[in-house]
Amino acid sequence: MIDKIYKHFILIDKCADETRIVEILDKKIVKFISWFGNNIPIIGNIYDAIIIKKLNGGIARAKIKNKTIVTVRGVPQSIKINSQIKIIITSEKFDEKPIQAKILLSNSEYDNKLVNLDNLEKIIYLYFTKDIPVVKDEHAIYWEVLELDNCFLKALEPKIELDEGGIIWIEKTKAATLIDIDTGKIKLNNNVDTLDFCKKVFVKCIEEIRLRNIGGMILIDFPRMPYVYKKELHQYILETGKKYFNDGTFLGFSKLLLYEIYIPRSIALLDSFYKNIDEYNFQNHLRSLWRKSIEVKSKNNIDFLCGINLYKKIKTKKTPTFINIVQRTELPEDYGELMEIKK
Repeated sequence: MIDKIYKHFILIDKCADETRIVEILDKKIVKFISWFGNNIPIIGNIYDAIIIKKLNGGIARAKIKNKTIVTVRGVPQSIKINSQIKIIITSEKFDEKPIQAKILLSNSEYDNKLVNLDNLEKIIYLYFTKDIPVVKDEHAIYWEVLELDNCFLKALEPKIELDEGGIIWIEKTKAATLIDIDTGKIKLNNNVDTLDFCKKVFVKCIEEIRLRNIGGMILIDFPRMPYVYKKELHQYILETGKKYFNDGTFLGFSKLLLYEIYIPRSIALLDSFYKNIDEYNFQNHLRSLWRKSIEVKSKNNIDFLCGINLYKKIKTKKTPTFINIVQRTELPEDYGELMEIKK
């Protein structure tokens, strides 16, 4: 069945305690969102709100019934302070910044598209590429076959080596994300070569920004070049960047010769979905139990051997009823292994 999977599709994996939605292109992760239990993101929720302050550019602050303050975009000039409006949430709360939302107007695109969608469908519509196939995988089989865990871990590395040569370094700070472009062993003979290299590497940068869910202020340190070439690069970034982030602002080169970008963030940073490697490994243990439950022909005599720590955690979770969770004190504390007992 995996041979029939689409080149570009969205995978919904609701295995164990975790729900993951991932967009996959050519067997690589493009976008990702995840949550545990019933803690579904508020993206896509619709609320009544009251305008409490108007800012420039069609932006306003509004308050919903539970007194939460949100930033609302797309507010017409005709709407005044204290007006009642209907909004749709487009982001979670990050770095103590207000939740982001868009105003819903009569007969608007969002009213027409979202009114009959469930929570998962709303998130997919608002955040992922539209009009591509959606595949549901309740046992994480596709996730394993496509080796998406490796894609996930690779996406968290700060160093990205480019196929054509050169290196990108990504470092996240509280104030901004810094991206350094290192030409490495590439020999750039003139300014035209440098400009061409920068155009190619910018596309890779923007793909990494989207994959890692990076938002806020982003500073890119390109190789130095004369003003006329920087001007052409800026124009290319404007045109190309808007294809990926139509709500992004591509500000140009600063006095420090760093290229400045601002992108409103929709969901949490990719590395926040797993607080540490222990949690990552634990969730993979859970998913392995459910994968095994549809692989075995005889649903008897299947043991999952656990060290002490893993046993304590996994016994509190829902697991397939015919797989026996067995504690083994002689094993390492976080060790886990599936074993089919032959009669």
